[in-house]
Amino acid sequence: MSEPMVLRFQRMALDNQSSTPDLLRTAKAIAVKLQLADVAKWIDYELDGYPEDVTLPDYRITKGKLMGLNPINGPIPMSVSNAQHEIMLRTVHIKAPLTELARAYNDPEATMTFSFPTEYSYQLQHNKPEFLRFPLIQQIGQSKMLNVVEKVRNRLLDWSLELEQQGILGENLQFSQQDKDKAPMTVNNFNFNGNINNTGLIGADNHDFAQQNILHVSAGDFGVLKNKLQALGFSADDVHDLKNLLDSEPAQDKPTRVMPKVYAWLGKAGERIIDAGLDKAAPLAIEAITKYLGG
Repeated sequence: MSEPMVLRFQRMALDNQSSTPDLLRTAKAIAVKLQLADVAKWIDYELDGYPEDVTLPDYRITKGKLMGLNPINGPIPMSVSNAQHEIMLRTVHIKAPLTELARAYNDPEATMTFSFPTEYSYQLQHNKPEFLRFPLIQQIGQSKMLNVVEKVRNRLLDWSLELEQQGILGENLQFSQQDKDKAPMTVNNFNFNGNINNTGLIGADNHDFAQQNILHVSAGDFGVLKNKLQALGFSADDVHDLKNLLDSEPAQDKPTRVMPKVYAWLGKAGERIIDAGLDKAAPLAIEAITKYLGG
């Protein structure tokens, strides 16, 4: 008799010779057979990378190094005097597929870089004299990359143990109806159920971007734009300043004349978005404002 599917999955999780991407593929087969759609969706995100409109698990949010890209000397460290600004600017959202991160096992010098939105980078450099006029990036090294891989692997091992405890083994690569009925219990015990954006087995970041999928900005509708921007983390005062800015330009001149001023507003307001993560909030804000202007 062949080894039950869940026990083989568990053995793979304990075997360092089995790669985590291979472990995820086996987990997906189990999740699909058990009709656990949310688990299968999370696995797809881990294998293929996270789309822009999906909230990242907490283990994929970390602190990187803030660097300037010197065209002669390469990346150079950039210092930040304000502690809150430093937290914001060093916060990295890792969306890359797990396969890319796992390559760091064989490369102690492995790094991954993340670019700031160009307009925000220019405005930040203009407002902050401590920033030289180099393109700004965030950088993480091998340990940060592999931390994501190990977090995923540990969660898969925990899930396999819970499946075994519930008597869900997958004899001959098949699961009974009773197994499928009990399977959601293995998810609930890890808070790994429902919306994958919720805190639980896969975690979540500290800011709720769920509204970005349901708030569709129309030209001239500032009420919806206001809700969208506040959902992204912009304060009511910053949104009010933006409205005054937009109202100050004649309608026939929009958006050509107003967008440079919008970028300047984003540079100032963005400094106060500590939790949201500029790599996510800034492009979404620009997209929403452009739609409001009829672009």
